[in-house]
Amino acid sequence: MLSRRHLRKPNKKGAQPVPKVSVVIPTYNCAHFLGEAIQSVLDQTFQDFEIIVIDDGSTDNTPEVASAFPVRYLHQENQGVSATNNRGIELSRGEYILSLDSDDVLLKDALEKGVEVLDRHPEVGFSYGQAYMMDENGHIFRVRKSSFLEGSAIVDSKEQVRELLFFNRITTSTVMMRRHCLDEVGGFHEELTNFEDHHLFIRLAKRYPVAYIAEPLVKYRVHPSQLHKSVNPKVAERAFLLMLQEVFEDPDLAPHLQPWKSQAYSHSYRRIARYAYGSDMRLARHYFRKALRVYPQIMLQRDGLFIAYKYATSLLPKRLRLALRDLKWRFLGSKRLRE
Repeated sequence: MLSRRHLRKPNKKGAQPVPKVSVVIPTYNCAHFLGEAIQSVLDQTFQDFEIIVIDDGSTDNTPEVASAFPVRYLHQENQGVSATNNRGIELSRGEYILSLDSDDVLLKDALEKGVEVLDRHPEVGFSYGQAYMMDENGHIFRVRKSSFLEGSAIVDSKEQVRELLFFNRITTSTVMMRRHCLDEVGGFHEELTNFEDHHLFIRLAKRYPVAYIAEPLVKYRVHPSQLHKSVNPKVAERAFLLMLQEVFEDPDLAPHLQPWKSQAYSHSYRRIARYAYGSDMRLARHYFRKALRVYPQIMLQRDGLFIAYKYATSLLPKRLRLALRDLKWRFLGSKRLRE
């Protein structure tokens, strides 16, 4: 994890003026989308920013693409997304920091809206907004938004953490963080290879209120490879347990969220089981059982039916399991047509 002393570089006398916002773009072999991401920053209505591109060991033509734009560019040996983000933060100078995925596209007023809410609410640690979800060809198919808020709001720490225990509806490329708040929590956890952003949002939300902007701020690109991306169940378990420990071992926060502790652990174990399902059925059943043990009341809820179905089908031969899956999708498809 990045130590606090590394997060900020002092502005030396005679140096260029410090920008209000630092946009950090971590990238790895994404040259075909990088130019569009950079251009979306340059086209912002708010213009007091710097752009820092950190190339995490790309082997494509990322350096050539970056050199065509007014950005600060650094190439490093491959270290992973957390270390890459932290390196960009270390080099940045802005009061506010936004980490933009190199295949995402900011809407023109994204920086303006983030700066406006952070300037108006100095108590807030970070802001985030909605996101258009688009395919690799740029076609929008959904809007990602908060699971519990209809309009823009300043969200109490406990409420935001409670949502993050069950859902992460925060799109990283919409998040604008206050530098001194990021200093306090220490940056991205560099040992996490998945869910590092979720972990950081919990650590920030524990300490500070959060601003939700109920408008799309970015086009978030979803690739077919992401939809089918495999997550190592053991890696997921480590990340989820770290997040749960952040909450339920916090003496100030834990008493307020204690009523949701069993559900939160059960939810995490169900997610891990889903990552194991298909590749390691014995491991999937192990996590389904853990989900039931920590919160047996789930069997009286809709999610209990999901566990029962998945557990039962995990015991079937693969061919029969796939046949049942196809039958289910055929039934659901015909039902939608009738409706």
